[in-house]
Amino acid sequence: MLRWALAANGVLLVVQAVGAVVFGSLALLADTVHQGSDVFALVVASVAVSLSARAPSDRYSFGLRRAEVMAALLNAVLLVAAAGWIIVEAARRLPDPPEMSGWGVFTVAVVGLLVNGGSAWMLQRSGDKSLNVSGAALHLLSDAAGSFGVLVAGLAVVFWDATWVDPAVSFLIAGLVLWTGVGLVRRTTHILLEGTPSGVDPAELSAVMSAHGSVDDVHHLHTWAVDSTMVALSAHVVVAADSLHDAQLVGAELERLLVGQGVAHVTLALECHPCGEDAPVEA
Repeated sequence: MLRWALAANGVLLVVQAVGAVVFGSLALLADTVHQGSDVFALVVASVAVSLSARAPSDRYSFGLRRAEVMAALLNAVLLVAAAGWIIVEAARRLPDPPEMSGWGVFTVAVVGLLVNGGSAWMLQRSGDKSLNVSGAALHLLSDAAGSFGVLVAGLAVVFWDATWVDPAVSFLIAGLVLWTGVGLVRRTTHILLEGTPSGVDPAELSAVMSAHGSVDDVHHLHTWAVDSTMVALSAHVVVAADSLHDAQLVGAELERLLVGQGVAHVTLALECHPCGEDAPVEA
Protein backbone atom coordinates (compact mmCIF):
# COMPACT_ATOMS: atom_id res chain seq x y z
CA MET A 1 0.00 0.00 0.00
CA LEU A 2 2.78 2.42 0.90
CA ARG A 3 4.58 1.81 -2.39
CA TRP A 4 1.41 2.29 -4.43
CA ALA A 5 0.65 5.51 -2.58
CA LEU A 6 4.25 6.67 -3.10
CA ALA A 7 4.10 6.07 -6.85
CA ALA A 8 0.74 7.84 -7.27
CA ASN A 9 1.76 10.82 -5.17
CA GLY A 10 5.14 11.09 -6.88
CA VAL A 11 3.39 11.51 -10.23
CA LEU A 12 0.93 13.99 -8.68
CA LEU A 13 3.83 16.03 -7.26
CA VAL A 14 5.25 16.54 -10.75
CA VAL A 15 1.81 17.44 -12.15
CA GLN A 16 1.15 19.97 -9.38
CA ALA A 17 4.60 21.57 -9.65
CA VAL A 18 4.19 22.08 -13.40
CA GLY A 19 0.62 23.31 -12.93
CA ALA A 20 1.62 25.80 -10.21
CA VAL A 21 4.22 27.39 -12.51
CA VAL A 22 2.11 27.33 -15.69
CA PHE A 23 -1.15 28.54 -14.11
CA GLY A 24 0.41 30.99 -11.61
CA SER A 25 -1.42 29.81 -8.47
CA LEU A 26 0.13 30.27 -5.02
CA ALA A 27 -2.52 28.02 -3.48
CA LEU A 28 -1.52 25.28 -5.91
CA LEU A 29 2.16 25.96 -5.20
CA ALA A 30 1.45 25.76 -1.46
CA ASP A 31 -0.36 22.49 -2.00
CA THR A 32 2.62 21.31 -4.07
CA VAL A 33 4.95 22.03 -1.13
CA HIS A 34 2.60 20.05 1.08
CA GLN A 35 2.49 17.32 -1.54
CA GLY A 36 6.28 17.23 -1.59
CA SER A 37 6.30 16.66 2.15
CA ASP A 38 3.78 13.86 1.62
CA VAL A 39 6.01 12.15 -0.93
CA PHE A 40 8.98 12.49 1.40
CA ALA A 41 6.81 11.17 4.25
CA LEU A 42 5.92 8.09 2.21
CA VAL A 43 9.56 7.49 1.26
CA VAL A 44 10.66 7.72 4.88
CA ALA A 45 7.67 5.62 5.98
CA SER A 46 8.65 2.84 3.56
CA VAL A 47 12.24 2.86 4.82
CA ALA A 48 11.11 2.99 8.45
CA VAL A 49 8.79 0.00 8.00
CA SER A 50 11.75 -2.05 6.74
CA LEU A 51 13.99 -0.89 9.59
CA SER A 52 11.32 -1.55 12.22
CA ALA A 53 10.98 -5.15 11.01
CA ARG A 54 14.63 -5.95 11.74
CA ALA A 55 15.25 -8.47 14.50
CA PRO A 56 16.69 -7.31 17.87
CA SER A 57 20.46 -7.45 18.28
CA ASP A 58 23.01 -7.07 21.07
CA ARG A 59 23.36 -3.39 20.18
CA TYR A 60 19.62 -2.71 19.72
CA SER A 61 17.77 -5.01 22.12
CA PHE A 62 14.35 -3.82 20.89
CA GLY A 63 15.48 -3.83 17.27
CA LEU A 64 14.91 -0.60 15.33
CA ARG A 65 11.27 -0.27 16.28
CA ARG A 66 11.58 3.45 16.98
CA ALA A 67 12.70 4.16 13.43
CA GLU A 68 9.07 4.80 12.51
CA VAL A 69 8.71 7.31 15.36
CA MET A 70 11.86 9.15 14.26
CA ALA A 71 10.54 9.19 10.69
CA ALA A 72 7.21 10.60 11.82
CA LEU A 73 9.00 13.34 13.80
CA LEU A 74 11.10 14.29 10.77
CA ASN A 75 7.96 14.53 8.65
CA ALA A 76 6.30 16.72 11.26
CA VAL A 77 9.22 19.17 11.40
CA LEU A 78 9.17 19.47 7.60
CA LEU A 79 5.44 20.23 7.69
CA VAL A 80 5.92 23.04 10.22
CA ALA A 81 8.71 24.53 8.10
CA ALA A 82 6.57 24.29 4.95
CA ALA A 83 3.68 26.05 6.71
CA GLY A 84 5.96 28.95 7.62
CA TRP A 85 7.08 29.37 4.01
CA ILE A 86 3.49 29.32 2.71
CA ILE A 87 2.41 32.02 5.20
CA VAL A 88 5.26 34.33 4.22
CA GLU A 89 4.60 33.90 0.49
CA ALA A 90 0.84 34.34 0.87
CA ALA A 91 1.34 37.58 2.83
CA ARG A 92 3.59 38.87 0.06
CA ARG A 93 1.07 38.11 -2.70
CA LEU A 94 -2.20 39.08 -1.00
CA PRO A 95 -1.99 42.88 -1.64
CA ASP A 96 -1.32 42.37 -5.38
CA PRO A 97 -2.37 38.86 -6.53
CA PRO A 98 -0.93 37.86 -9.92
CA GLU A 99 -3.04 36.61 -12.83
CA MET A 100 -3.80 32.89 -12.87
CA SER A 101 -5.67 30.31 -14.96
CA GLY A 102 -8.79 29.31 -13.05
CA TRP A 103 -9.70 26.28 -15.14
CA GLY A 104 -6.15 24.95 -15.11
CA VAL A 105 -5.93 25.25 -11.32
CA PHE A 106 -9.36 23.64 -10.95
CA THR A 107 -8.36 20.64 -13.09
CA VAL A 108 -5.13 19.97 -11.21
CA ALA A 109 -6.96 20.35 -7.89
CA VAL A 110 -9.52 17.69 -8.87
CA VAL A 111 -6.71 15.26 -9.74
CA GLY A 112 -4.99 16.01 -6.43
CA LEU A 113 -8.19 15.51 -4.48
CA LEU A 114 -8.77 12.09 -6.05
CA VAL A 115 -5.18 10.85 -5.66
CA ASN A 116 -4.67 12.06 -2.09
CA GLY A 117 -8.10 11.01 -0.89
CA GLY A 118 -7.77 7.58 -2.51
CA SER A 119 -4.27 7.02 -1.12
CA ALA A 120 -5.32 8.00 2.42
CA TRP A 121 -8.31 5.66 2.21
CA MET A 122 -6.08 2.76 1.12
CA LEU A 123 -3.56 3.34 3.92
CA GLN A 124 -6.30 3.52 6.54
CA ARG A 125 -7.74 0.22 5.31
CA SER A 126 -4.31 -1.48 5.24
CA GLY A 127 -4.65 -2.50 8.91
CA ASP A 128 -1.28 -0.95 9.86
CA LYS A 129 -1.98 1.26 12.89
CA SER A 130 1.62 2.39 13.50
CA LEU A 131 2.24 6.08 14.07
CA ASN A 132 4.38 6.16 10.95
CA VAL A 133 1.70 4.87 8.56
CA SER A 134 -1.05 6.75 10.40
CA GLY A 135 1.05 9.91 10.07
CA ALA A 136 1.44 9.31 6.34
CA ALA A 137 -2.33 8.83 5.99
CA LEU A 138 -2.92 12.03 7.96
CA HIS A 139 -0.56 13.86 5.62
CA LEU A 140 -2.58 12.66 2.65
CA LEU A 141 -5.93 13.57 4.20
CA SER A 142 -4.75 17.08 4.99
CA ASP A 143 -3.38 17.41 1.46
CA ALA A 144 -6.72 16.27 0.07
CA ALA A 145 -8.32 19.08 2.09
CA GLY A 146 -5.70 21.42 0.64
CA SER A 147 -6.58 20.28 -2.87
CA PHE A 148 -10.20 21.12 -2.12
CA GLY A 149 -9.13 24.62 -1.12
CA VAL A 150 -7.21 24.98 -4.38
CA LEU A 151 -10.32 23.80 -6.23
CA VAL A 152 -12.33 26.59 -4.57
CA ALA A 153 -9.66 29.15 -5.53
CA GLY A 154 -9.78 28.00 -9.15
CA LEU A 155 -13.57 28.28 -9.31
CA ALA A 156 -13.44 31.75 -7.70
CA VAL A 157 -11.21 32.94 -10.53
CA VAL A 158 -13.34 31.26 -13.22
CA PHE A 159 -16.68 32.70 -12.10
CA TRP A 160 -15.79 35.96 -10.32
CA ASP A 161 -12.20 36.74 -11.37
CA ALA A 162 -11.41 36.85 -7.64
CA THR A 163 -7.64 36.31 -7.78
CA TRP A 164 -7.33 37.37 -4.11
CA VAL A 165 -8.95 34.07 -3.11
CA ASP A 166 -5.80 32.23 -4.19
CA PRO A 167 -3.44 33.71 -1.54
CA ALA A 168 -6.30 33.71 0.98
CA VAL A 169 -6.77 29.96 0.48
CA SER A 170 -3.01 29.60 0.86
CA PHE A 171 -3.31 30.90 4.43
CA LEU A 172 -5.93 28.23 5.14
CA ILE A 173 -3.73 25.51 3.65
CA ALA A 174 -0.80 26.76 5.75
CA GLY A 175 -2.95 26.58 8.87
CA LEU A 176 -3.95 23.03 8.00
CA VAL A 177 -0.33 22.03 7.38
CA LEU A 178 0.75 23.67 10.65
CA TRP A 179 -2.00 21.95 12.65
CA THR A 180 -1.02 18.57 11.19
CA GLY A 181 2.68 19.11 11.82
CA VAL A 182 2.36 20.37 15.40
CA GLY A 183 0.04 17.50 16.33
CA LEU A 184 2.49 14.96 14.93
CA VAL A 185 5.41 16.63 16.75
CA ARG A 186 3.48 16.40 20.01
CA ARG A 187 2.70 12.69 19.60
CA THR A 188 6.18 11.64 18.49
CA THR A 189 8.05 13.60 21.17
CA HIS A 190 5.76 12.07 23.81
CA ILE A 191 6.95 8.63 22.73
CA LEU A 192 10.62 9.65 22.49
CA LEU A 193 10.44 11.18 25.98
CA GLU A 194 8.96 7.85 27.19
CA GLY A 195 5.72 9.37 28.37
CA THR A 196 2.85 7.15 29.47
CA PRO A 197 1.24 5.73 26.31
CA SER A 198 -2.16 7.05 25.30
CA GLY A 199 -4.97 4.92 26.73
CA VAL A 200 -2.75 3.37 29.42
CA ASP A 201 -3.55 4.03 33.10
CA PRO A 202 -0.63 3.06 35.40
CA ALA A 203 -2.92 3.14 38.45
CA GLU A 204 -5.28 0.67 36.79
CA LEU A 205 -2.42 -1.68 35.88
CA SER A 206 -1.13 -1.48 39.44
CA ALA A 207 -4.61 -2.33 40.70
CA VAL A 208 -4.81 -5.34 38.37
CA MET A 209 -1.59 -6.74 39.85
CA SER A 210 -2.46 -5.81 43.44
CA ALA A 211 -5.75 -7.71 43.13
CA HIS A 212 -3.81 -10.98 42.88
CA GLY A 213 -4.05 -12.92 46.13
CA SER A 214 -0.27 -13.40 46.45
CA VAL A 215 0.70 -9.77 45.80
CA ASP A 216 1.31 -7.56 48.84
CA ASP A 217 2.51 -4.41 47.09
CA VAL A 218 3.37 -2.91 43.68
CA HIS A 219 5.79 0.02 43.38
CA HIS A 220 8.32 1.60 41.00
CA LEU A 221 5.88 1.00 38.16
CA HIS A 222 6.85 2.54 34.79
CA THR A 223 5.06 2.37 31.45
CA TRP A 224 6.34 3.65 28.13
CA ALA A 225 5.99 3.04 24.40
CA VAL A 226 8.84 1.42 22.49
CA ASP A 227 7.13 2.56 19.29
CA SER A 228 3.60 3.68 18.44
CA THR A 229 2.13 0.19 18.94
CA MET A 230 4.30 -1.60 21.55
CA VAL A 231 3.66 -0.77 25.23
CA ALA A 232 6.28 -1.82 27.80
CA LEU A 233 6.06 -1.98 31.59
CA SER A 234 8.46 -2.53 34.47
CA ALA A 235 7.57 -2.78 38.15
CA HIS A 236 8.67 -4.07 41.53
CA VAL A 237 6.20 -6.54 43.03
CA VAL A 238 6.19 -7.75 46.62
CA VAL A 239 5.04 -11.37 46.53
CA ALA A 240 3.93 -13.58 49.41
CA ALA A 241 5.40 -16.94 48.40
CA ASP A 242 7.14 -19.80 50.19
CA SER A 243 9.77 -20.35 47.50
CA LEU A 244 11.36 -18.73 44.46
CA HIS A 245 9.50 -21.20 42.27
CA ASP A 246 6.14 -20.13 43.72
CA ALA A 247 7.08 -16.46 43.26
CA GLN A 248 7.96 -17.10 39.61
CA LEU A 249 4.58 -18.74 39.07
CA VAL A 250 2.91 -15.62 40.48
CA GLY A 251 5.06 -13.46 38.20
CA ALA A 252 4.00 -15.49 35.15
CA GLU A 253 0.34 -15.07 36.09
CA LEU A 254 0.83 -11.30 36.46
CA GLU A 255 2.47 -11.12 33.04
CA ARG A 256 -0.51 -12.86 31.46
CA LEU A 257 -2.86 -10.39 33.17
CA LEU A 258 -0.85 -7.43 31.89
CA VAL A 259 -0.71 -8.78 28.35
CA GLY A 260 -4.49 -8.94 28.52
CA GLN A 261 -4.42 -5.22 29.36
CA GLY A 262 -2.46 -4.43 26.18
CA VAL A 263 1.09 -4.48 27.57
CA ALA A 264 3.39 -6.23 25.09
CA HIS A 265 6.66 -6.29 27.06
CA VAL A 266 6.63 -6.91 30.83
CA THR A 267 9.58 -6.83 33.24
CA LEU A 268 8.82 -7.59 36.90
CA ALA A 269 11.25 -7.52 39.82
CA LEU A 270 9.82 -9.96 42.37
CA GLU A 271 10.56 -9.12 46.01
CA CYS A 272 9.89 -10.74 49.35
CA HIS A 273 9.72 -7.34 51.11
CA PRO A 274 9.42 -3.72 49.94
CA CYS A 275 12.50 -1.84 48.67
CA GLY A 276 14.44 -0.06 51.40
CA GLU A 277 13.18 -2.36 54.11
CA ASP A 278 15.91 -4.22 55.92
CA ALA A 279 15.95 -7.95 55.37
CA PRO A 280 14.81 -9.95 58.41
CA VAL A 281 17.64 -10.93 60.74
CA GLU A 282 17.78 -14.51 61.89
CA ALA A 283 17.97 -15.09 65.64
